[in-house]
Amino acid sequence: MTPTEVVPGVWAAGTRYVNYYVVDGGADGLTLVDAGLPGYARRLGETLAALGRAPADVRAVVLTHGHVDHAGMMKPLAEAGATIYLHDADAALAGDPRLNRTDRQLWPYLRYPATLAFVAHAVREGATRHRGTPALASMSDGDVLDAPGRPRVVHTPGHTDGSCVLEFAEHGVVFVGDLLCTINPAFGRRDVPQLQTRGSNADSDLAMSSLDRLQGIEARNVLPGHGGPWRDGVESAVAHARRVGCR
Repeated sequence: MTPTEVVPGVWAAGTRYVNYYVVDGGADGLTLVDAGLPGYARRLGETLAALGRAPADVRAVVLTHGHVDHAGMMKPLAEAGATIYLHDADAALAGDPRLNRTDRQLWPYLRYPATLAFVAHAVREGATRHRGTPALASMSDGDVLDAPGRPRVVHTPGHTDGSCVLEFAEHGVVFVGDLLCTINPAFGRRDVPQLQTRGSNADSDLAMSSLDRLQGIEARNVLPGHGGPWRDGVESAVAHARRVGCR
């Protein structure tokens, strides 16, 4: 979980399976984009210490969606003083992972080794052990949040009802959560941006339509919830995702 700087003031953390990100807002403190799996909290202090910071420096956590692999550390971070932002449409899901629904059942994907590895990692890191939901601050499409880095919210439903993309214009990055990935947890593909699988998306057709909502985002660095950064801009990321489609 040693953080890696992807652009000045933005670090990727987490594991090879799940990313969360740290954004330095200067004197305003830190924003975390997503909060990994619950077990990642055991190494959070060590991760932030590598940046010369501590959990108390995290002023805000902005969740791209409510799945447990992106919201797992929200409770201890809230207890350390952070404001937790999430779209209202995912608030119930964040509180009860059993509410998750998908286009297809997961079990057919278990024949892929990458899926088995991801599921095993998620279970080891506490995905099946719900730790409660802290108070949540609502966010909506078009909001510019009062959080370090001043992220702009773009609502992009499909992976979940409340999935959002977060643009940090001053840092030149956009966080796409699980709307797009560059390593697919099911198939392990590492080549180009693509949608998540139908076994992961609530509504894959809606997710494909939500790609239209990324028009006008000028950030060159597209940072997904799974996989490495895409540095060729939003337009090319969307074009690749449309060509790959969704399985």
